[in-house]
Amino acid sequence: MKFALRVSAAVAAIAVALPASAQVYVGARGGAIINSKSENTGVTTATVPATADFPAIAAGTSVDWDTDFKTGYDIGGTIGYRTGDGLRFEVEAGYSNTKVDAHRNLAVGGAVIDGANIAVLTRGAPLATNPTVGAVLADGRGDVKNIYAFGNVFYDINAGGSFQPYFGIGFGAQRVDVTYRPSGVDVVNDRQTRFAYQLMGGATYRLNDNFELFAQYTWRATPDRAETDVNLLPARLGVESRQSIVGGGVRFALGGAGN
Repeated sequence: MKFALRVSAAVAAIAVALPASAQVYVGARGGAIINSKSENTGVTTATVPATADFPAIAAGTSVDWDTDFKTGYDIGGTIGYRTGDGLRFEVEAGYSNTKVDAHRNLAVGGAVIDGANIAVLTRGAPLATNPTVGAVLADGRGDVKNIYAFGNVFYDINAGGSFQPYFGIGFGAQRVDVTYRPSGVDVVNDRQTRFAYQLMGGATYRLNDNFELFAQYTWRATPDRAETDVNLLPARLGVESRQSIVGGGVRFALGGAGN
């Protein structure tokens, strides 16, 4: 409680000290998020022993497959500083969740094995009643969750008007939390934090000096894949993180006159 009071007092002091043309604000938003297909790529980290029915899979063998996603949700909050010349600076934090739709095209050593008996991976008996690799993958299940923080810079066009188109860019970090469970099989349950960036465009409608609505499109991505451990067999897998977010929200001024 004491910490919260100190933060509130600091924000209030900053707001009082602002130039007349500047403004501190807080915002909240939400929207729909669409994860682009992840082309998962990796290699086995140890040799998978041979059985009576299947040969060994050597360490260093490539393991790749594609993952498609359903539409998910994204929520976040911001605190920002608006100058008098159209520039805005924000700190943003948020969370997103996207469910897996299906996995497909599993390739081991470059050869797609969707038509093979699932026992080739589980190393069990290749019974005729077993499903194929492709059937297990197609059931989907799992999700990708992201917790992120960004520093953003925006430029408001028509800064003095009620309707303000804008564009911006942000840089930060994103923790990519991957759960892949096709047909209930625990394949991946791991996470990694990566550098991330986002590009944004939207429009603000200012109802008055203290309250405004906005709609925004965001492209968010991590240049490097999230490296995750595979639980079904000894392997390391890189998962792509690229999202389109469409949504909107509100901003409330804490002090200053704005544009």
